[in-house]
Amino acid sequence: MKRLIKKIAFIVCISVMFFTTGCNDIFNQVTELNTSRLFRPISFAATVNKTQVTLSWVAVNNATSYTLQVSLDSLDYSKPVVDTTLTQLSYVKEFAGATTYYAKIRANAIDTTKIKNSGFNSTLSFKTQSENIFGINVPFMAAMNSLDIKWLPKANVTHLVITASDNTTSTVSITSDEAAAGEKVIASLPNSNYTIQIYNKDILRGKTSALVEGDYYLDSGADLPTNITNATAGQVIVLAPGVNFPMGGSTYRFSKDVKVRGLSATNRPIVCMSGATPTATSSMLGFVDQSTMNYVKFENIDFTGYCDNNTAAIKIGYLFNNNLMTTVKSLSFKNCNLHNFGNTPMRLQASKGQSIDTLSFNSCVINEIGFSSTYAIVNSNSADYFKNIYFNNCTVYNFKGSLVLRTAAAPVVAIMGNLNITNCTINQSMQDPSSARYLIDANGTTFTNGINIKNCILGSSGAAIGANGMRYLTGTIVNITGTYYTSDYVDDPIPAPVTSTSIKSKMTPYSGASTSLWNNPVSGDFTLKDAAFPGKGTAGDLRWY
Repeated sequence: MKRLIKKIAFIVCISVMFFTTGCNDIFNQVTELNTSRLFRPISFAATVNKTQVTLSWVAVNNATSYTLQVSLDSLDYSKPVVDTTLTQLSYVKEFAGATTYYAKIRANAIDTTKIKNSGFNSTLSFKTQSENIFGINVPFMAAMNSLDIKWLPKANVTHLVITASDNTTSTVSITSDEAAAGEKVIASLPNSNYTIQIYNKDILRGKTSALVEGDYYLDSGADLPTNITNATAGQVIVLAPGVNFPMGGSTYRFSKDVKVRGLSATNRPIVCMSGATPTATSSMLGFVDQSTMNYVKFENIDFTGYCDNNTAAIKIGYLFNNNLMTTVKSLSFKNCNLHNFGNTPMRLQASKGQSIDTLSFNSCVINEIGFSSTYAIVNSNSADYFKNIYFNNCTVYNFKGSLVLRTAAAPVVAIMGNLNITNCTINQSMQDPSSARYLIDANGTTFTNGINIKNCILGSSGAAIGANGMRYLTGTIVNITGTYYTSDYVDDPIPAPVTSTSIKSKMTPYSGASTSLWNNPVSGDFTLKDAAFPGKGTAGDLRWY
């Protein structure tokens, strides 16, 4: 009993001492004890801002410096990314993006003979965010065999690593002035597909790709038709920026794989018919009879229907109006303008057994089509037709008839594969004042892979008689997703002698007219007037955002 009383008295004594001395004094007494080793740094933390990381910690009493190590492996610091000793309480460094790192730190004593350094604290992990300082800047050909490469100005960068498709690699230094400007032009590059990486010393800061191509460079006065004829199959003809290239007064017909591209993606060369012989029914281009090709490609070209690129001259009817037997796997247009054709830019006719597997328009502007006739943008009402049609990231406006017309008279039933329209802005469609037109008129046609419209915007349409949605054979699947229509988009007959083929129920309505959504759609300006448009950045031709 006496022993229990003594224990209670001892506890009371300690309690009184604690409350009279105070918590902080007791803590200070403990932390200021003379120990044989420094305490480890506490509050060790990483603050990540994209790829720049700040590592910080709290000071340790009696520490003269701190040793910081950063590794890519939490268990192996034999080859650290960072191994430094410093006196400050933070460390800032730019690391590689989208990478997990592991860090540890210790406190160092002034005199290790009297007191030891602390041990390393528990490993801290952090992950940098992904980055690509090239952003939306895609390298482009500044001249033959050269690339203009752009990145985020004032970025910390030291060099580029350029790898060709045959894995040949070269390192190109970046000067301080080039780093500040965010641009470097590299010449004497052989034709190839290139992968381009940009570094700050050993830190990768971005990656992009580019194509260098071209076998002939044509400037003002050059004869484009003759050069195409003389080119070897598979070669690329590059046209000087902003120059007119006349195709002559009769249809030029392709017979081999060839690509014709403008050097500049913005200052496109103009290709047109020329002379006194073209008429309102002339066709600029076609294919040689019984020819077989893998592809014919066009890129960065402005095709105009006005002869001699003169709005006072004759407006021809067609860009392509092929009426001879041919086999072509791919006919493609990339970043091209096609405009002012009285009939249509694209027609197959005469039932000659033509086989064109794929027709594609990518990042094109197509406008002022069909007002001399009733043709569609892509037109075929014979036994010959395109098997697959693709519109991707295009702006198509002010056309009289349909976007695609593929009709077949009984008993012919056309079997096509794909009709895909993705991220397109379409306005002033079906403007025929005397007859009902369909946005897509595929009467007599079956699409084995369906009609697919995704992330598009349909603006104004209709005329005195009527604008309609689609018609196609029973069994064709129609998929319309992520697509909007403005209040002045009409696809019911006006008046109503034609059975309704409206596709509105498959789309999302926009409360305003096309002129409320876009700044000046009639003049071809489809930048947003309504910043609150819910499809902003996802619907329509994405180049307008």
